[in-house]
Amino acid sequence: MNDVTGAERSPWRRDPWIALGAATVFACILMVLPAPEPADPPGGPLPETNFAVVDVTVFDGEEFRPHRDVWVEDGRIRAAGQRLALPDGLPRVDGRGYTLLPGLIDAHTHTYGMVLNDSLRFGVTTVFDQFTMPSLAAQKRPARERLARTGESDLFSAGNLATAPGGHGTQFGVPVETLTSPGEAPAFVAARKEEGADWIKIVWEDGGTFGADIPTLDRETIAAVIEAAHAEELLAVIHASRLEHSLAALEMGIDGFVHVWGDEVISEEDAVRFAEAGVFVIPTLSVRVAAAGESMGPELLETTEPEYVSPMQRQTLTQTFPRPVGTSEAAVESVRRLHAAGVRILAGTDAPNPGTGFGISMHGELRLLERAGLSAAEALAAATGVAADAFGVEDRGRLARGRIADLLLVAGDLESDLSRTTAIAGVWKDGFPVEAAWATPQEPQ
Repeated sequence: MNDVTGAERSPWRRDPWIALGAATVFACILMVLPAPEPADPPGGPLPETNFAVVDVTVFDGEEFRPHRDVWVEDGRIRAAGQRLALPDGLPRVDGRGYTLLPGLIDAHTHTYGMVLNDSLRFGVTTVFDQFTMPSLAAQKRPARERLARTGESDLFSAGNLATAPGGHGTQFGVPVETLTSPGEAPAFVAARKEEGADWIKIVWEDGGTFGADIPTLDRETIAAVIEAAHAEELLAVIHASRLEHSLAALEMGIDGFVHVWGDEVISEEDAVRFAEAGVFVIPTLSVRVAAAGESMGPELLETTEPEYVSPMQRQTLTQTFPRPVGTSEAAVESVRRLHAAGVRILAGTDAPNPGTGFGISMHGELRLLERAGLSAAEALAAATGVAADAFGVEDRGRLARGRIADLLLVAGDLESDLSRTTAIAGVWKDGFPVEAAWATPQEPQ
């Protein structure tokens, strides 16, 4: 009988002197290798512009990667990988027990006043605004083109929205240029592009889901606006609160939906149609559950230190809708089916609607996306890499060479506990620490 066991034994096991010699050589090599410089734990004054976060679990915009170093130089990411050859004297942050991820992107807000400060303090370094005054968007635009110390998130915006006279969007006291016919679409879109709109947002809202009767654009005009946007090489996204309207917009060639509808659950067959069309959906579950009377506001306030919440955030988080509209179950199940079919899901809050708050509600939105079937990595991708890709923003959303050093450092393991995104230990914008983010560091768990 052949000694099969002996034939398969490793030479290291057959001859212990070989193993001992190899171990000795390896130990000698370690003795002559340069020892890594000590790293400072998070919580003190965070380094800026040129530094590294070492031995940290990274979420890079797509997946979790443990034991990584991220080297920042002149406000951009120079390198990310394992055991980087970092220069002597480079300030280091000890990332053991922490997760480092790209600054979050809220893909649906309405910007005004000082709300970009609130967003940044909670690690939302970029917002995609779906309707604000074009003059405000123009004022904020230069900041996203430079690397400099700031207390605000970067702003990308649709500016003025496409709606009917007296339609949704005209009730807020902001001047809105409206449309009445398909023939007006090319000039309307050209004017928005001249104003600096980053994409075109269309409103198809007749108020039917909440018992109102609101003027809205007709189908022909909506189709014409989509066509005109594409002719100007701009994305076209749509606000539609009814599934029927969303399916019609899909046939018209819309690029994305800025809400998930709340009137009924999408069929699995129609979810596949969305996936095949390549569209993206920003569910804004935060406002959907708030409209249904199940706001995330109380939970977020309960789990966040009071001194970190601004009066404006507290005000909008505690507001409620006049009466419940739709059901959260229908919205969540639709997102579950869209995600299962392969539709790109983006994280957005629709702040400052009742039950939401700038910045802070993104952490609730991530939990709601997980409730809708996304994994922790998929939910975080919806707020980073997927959002950046969907809107064609190439310099953020990932921890990769050349990207802007917009960073969020969180205490703990987000892959196993996504709710820990609020355990913020540090925020960097353009490589500069956000001093007002958190006065007291959170401890990893």
